[in-house]
Amino acid sequence: MKLQTVAIVIFAVILSSCAPVLQHPVIPAPSPTDVVTPSLVSTSMPAATLTLLPTSTTTATLHPILETGLPPSPTITPNATQAAQQEDVEDVIQAYFALRYQLFSVSPPADIQQNVFGELVSSEDEAKDFLATETAKLAVERKWYELNKLRYAKYEYSLKYNNIVFDASAQTATVSLLDNFQFTREWAVESVTRGGTSHVIVLRNKQGQWKIISDTYWDSWWREFRKPGLTTDEILHNIELKRQHIELKMQELEAMPSPTP
Repeated sequence: MKLQTVAIVIFAVILSSCAPVLQHPVIPAPSPTDVVTPSLVSTSMPAATLTLLPTSTTTATLHPILETGLPPSPTITPNATQAAQQEDVEDVIQAYFALRYQLFSVSPPADIQQNVFGELVSSEDEAKDFLATETAKLAVERKWYELNKLRYAKYEYSLKYNNIVFDASAQTATVSLLDNFQFTREWAVESVTRGGTSHVIVLRNKQGQWKIISDTYWDSWWREFRKPGLTTDEILHNIELKRQHIELKMQELEAMPSPTP
């Protein structure tokens, strides 16, 4: 009996000592709002900002190092000889474009059919094809302008030089430029046409003088005449067909009776 009583007492003591542990109040878990909100603020918002504002300004703000970048390349100053050559080349090109615009004005030079470019274009064989095709094209174009009253009553233009590359061994200069223009036609002096044409002009220095050997550009007339793979003779044939068409139109107009006053 005593042993049973002692055992019961010990068992009761053990239960009483464990009860506080089993009955200790549990701390409630945080609400879903407490868990989600900090996560959205710290992660989602910056990501959304970067995605929605990918402009150059935003990029510069987020990555200031891009504003600095690499140090600028040193400016190359041409020596006296190069500067003089560049000036001579630009003088030839300025005279070349002045003549081109005069050709389409209401009072063009009289010798367009004979010697349109004078001393500006080389007389060497390397310029022969360019000179033949360009002269024929400009003559027909001018005739068309005259027929349809499209000549320039007023005009302005400016040349924006992109680069000039000199080849000392070949004695050539390759010039890339943009011809920006605006003009009014003789039939509509109140209407101004504006535009620009890219040119790549090659010149060669012969006995101290720069002369043009080619001018590559694409306007509506050259897109009509110059197809890929055509020879110079084929190009001239296309231009001649256009000239015949213009001559026929002019004859038809001349044959029409004069309007009754």
